[in-house]
Amino acid sequence: MDAAITQTINKFLGISNVDNALRIAPTIISHEYVYPLREANNVEIDNSYGLKSRSGYTSVKAGTDVHSLWSDGKVCFYVDGQILYQLLSGYSVVTIKGGLSYKRRMSYASVNDRVYYTNGEIIGYVSKNVDHALPAPGREFKEPLPPGKFIEYYRGCLYVAGGNVLYISDPLCDYYDTRTGYRLFSKDITMLRSVDNGLYVSDEKVWFIKGKGADEAEREEVYPSPTIPYTDIKIPGKYIKDELEGEVAMWTSQNGICVGGGNGEVVNLTDERMNLSPTAQGAAFLKEVGHVRHYINSLF
Repeated sequence: MDAAITQTINKFLGISNVDNALRIAPTIISHEYVYPLREANNVEIDNSYGLKSRSGYTSVKAGTDVHSLWSDGKVCFYVDGQILYQLLSGYSVVTIKGGLSYKRRMSYASVNDRVYYTNGEIIGYVSKNVDHALPAPGREFKEPLPPGKFIEYYRGCLYVAGGNVLYISDPLCDYYDTRTGYRLFSKDITMLRSVDNGLYVSDEKVWFIKGKGADEAEREEVYPSPTIPYTDIKIPGKYIKDELEGEVAMWTSQNGICVGGGNGEVVNLTDERMNLSPTAQGAAFLKEVGHVRHYINSLF
């Protein structure tokens, strides 16, 4: 006599495409089986490992070619076509700068009452809804920071990455010393992200830079795979683990999703479960609904 065996599956771990699809096994968490998924489209997994349909979206502002959306929780900017806009509460906008090149991604860095921006061709800052160019310092061996692909602020200095060069400003200003204010890397830089005690920089590897400014900058290799551009974010460490203090960096490398701690320690969260296809760039943000948080990225 044939016997039918049924089992209810209600807890899910996420994607696993490393192992053979016919041999994927569950993980035991709190004495319960939690099952990986081979595919998962338009679904989310919450903190209890429950599966639900992903929420939809609401259009709040129309545009033609919108990209480079960024906010530090106080101000918000985005690019549409050839124009940099500041998005205000109520979704009204202020035009900040026109004449931009199409489809050049913008990077931003918040410094006190300023937000610096750069897209590889231009660099400047916005203060009180007004655009400003970087002024010439008028001092020997000092020049305004050049445009770059990425910009970041750490312990009183601005850092700009252009090609394989990392430019480091003098303290508390936006110019650099042309003799000493830069570091060379082997390949083009694909990430620039500060945490409590250093700066993560990626070229063909990921490096951690310690020290204050150009005079003390020391780097060490902390991860062997490059970061996919624009997939990095900075979040409180407690979002990952309660005991993880300070801020951490999170990014997608060519071999998985990584977390970088405040002292240069890096952990790949997905290398045992997920293979990624090679990709040129992406976009990422943190989605938070209640106490459930998701790192959302799009690779293209």
